[in-house]
Amino acid sequence: MTTQRASTPADLDGFIATAKAAGVPDDALVPLLKQNGWSERRLYASLSRYYGAELGLATPSRSGPSENPRDAFYYVLNFITLALWTVALGQLFYDLILRWFPDAAYGISQRPFLAEMSWQLATIMIAFPCFVLVGRLIAREMERRPDAAQSGVRAWITYAALIIAALVVLTDGIWFLGAFLRGEVTVRFVLDSLVLLGLGGGVFGYYLAGLRTPATDR
Repeated sequence: MTTQRASTPADLDGFIATAKAAGVPDDALVPLLKQNGWSERRLYASLSRYYGAELGLATPSRSGPSENPRDAFYYVLNFITLALWTVALGQLFYDLILRWFPDAAYGISQRPFLAEMSWQLATIMIAFPCFVLVGRLIAREMERRPDAAQSGVRAWITYAALIIAALVVLTDGIWFLGAFLRGEVTVRFVLDSLVLLGLGGGVFGYYLAGLRTPATDR
């Protein structure tokens, strides 16, 4: 029994050159090779070498990198500030709901409203304007450099945030259904669930909309 040798980039280059000589178009060649396990990155790199050799010209590259440390700083800071003010907002709503619908086991808090919620209010007042400012800086940077939409840092943070937000929404649904089946649903419980669902769904929608932002080819 013989084992099949794994194909190399040189084999890919030879196959593409032979296929192009036989008149196979790129839009048929690329899906065929992708189906056989080749990544788009390797395919287009091989096609670039083929056309470069045929035309006698190197494939032109866009000037400047598609991402830089400033991109990473903006996207990480955007994620952190969003997490800070959404968590603080959720806690603020939970505290308000607890005041409006107090738990008999804990009684009603006698502390003043501002003293009870000072941390949440301070976090929102600082983190939310920073979040808006960083969002505008990112939008301005993407307008100036459309290729920044393809940043690897942006993609990783976006998908990580989507996973976290999806887990929050799913956990909220499981939490609510479990309480409903046990007959433990109260007005305060429903409101708490709606807060968690609203914040988790809002974050999910925010990052999903950013993921759908088209990268312009300029």
